[in-house]
Amino acid sequence: MKYKKLLLFLAIFLFIFIVADKAQAQSSAGIKISPVKTEEMVDPGEVFKSQIKVTNESGETRTFYVYLRDFKSEGESGMAKLVIPGTEEGYYLASWIDVSREGIELSPGQERTVPFTVDVPENIGPGGYFGAIILGTEPPRIHKQNEEKGAGMSIAQQTASLLLLRVRGDVFEEAHIREFNTDKDFYNTPFLVDFLIRIENVGNVHIKPHGAISIKNMFGKEVRILKINEKGGNILPRSIRRFSANIWEGKNAFGKYTATLGITYGVSANEGGQGKSSLVAVKTFWIIPWQIIIPVFLTLLFISGIFILLIKLYKNKAVKKAMQRAGISQTGYMRQSREQGISPALHLGVILIIVFVIMIFILTAFYFLFFS
Repeated sequence: MKYKKLLLFLAIFLFIFIVADKAQAQSSAGIKISPVKTEEMVDPGEVFKSQIKVTNESGETRTFYVYLRDFKSEGESGMAKLVIPGTEEGYYLASWIDVSREGIELSPGQERTVPFTVDVPENIGPGGYFGAIILGTEPPRIHKQNEEKGAGMSIAQQTASLLLLRVRGDVFEEAHIREFNTDKDFYNTPFLVDFLIRIENVGNVHIKPHGAISIKNMFGKEVRILKINEKGGNILPRSIRRFSANIWEGKNAFGKYTATLGITYGVSANEGGQGKSSLVAVKTFWIIPWQIIIPVFLTLLFISGIFILLIKLYKNKAVKKAMQRAGISQTGYMRQSREQGISPALHLGVILIIVFVIMIFILTAFYFLFFS
């Protein structure tokens, strides 16, 4: 019985080891394709020729198959959603592409060049058109019986080379800043300000916005510049793209800050566009180091109270001595003070407020001199 249990345990162990090893080998298999993106300006009726390079990065000989897709924006992250040609209306070009559909057999590490042509229709209107050349280890299959007819396919799960062609003509380039904001309005220190930018393309051609965020303190001094879209991401027509990960962080800051977003987009007229256009948006926020201000405030309040108490005790002592020398009773002095409308509590409060305001100004000046 013991031997049977031992053999069963060994069998299970070997099965798990073999399956894990096989899964690891499959996950390490990969296809490399370059370039991952091609952007070109073309004329109606032009035949555009280009090529892609495919590399087998797996550890075994594989056969790769080419198939074509259109693509559009998916959400606001800049991801592309593959679309089977003919299933949706839009600025698509997969039907213009001519490429060999024969299987490409590659040994481990081998690279192959795949030529293709794009036959732009003569009667096509100006604007941006989009398609993709996909490579996979299985021939393309279209499941027309499902809801999306095979259209729901993410670029992140495929090996693809995207084509973005701009057909010359009277294009329409226009964009709007839909949102320029920070994740919060008030920050503590150390701080991390995350800017959110959402830009909408309402034109008929893809745009590639560039620009920067200029951050100034309450005195108008520029403290930081953040570059926007340094990787050159495109916004497709009739879509919104979110540009995040624009972060300003630091340890010391204080007061009100103003962030100004400046964006330029478009293609110059001599390159077939409408010319460069600009967009501007402004956002204000506060950075308040509460962990410094609150202890300092309490300390100053305590010191001010002690200081005022000592002054008041000294004053009362001096008045008492003066009354004794003049032969005036203390009761008469107190009655005279009340008749004149002098409130000791009000007098103490006014002095406390004045001292507190002065100390706040001193603290602020000290901060900007040594930490700003």
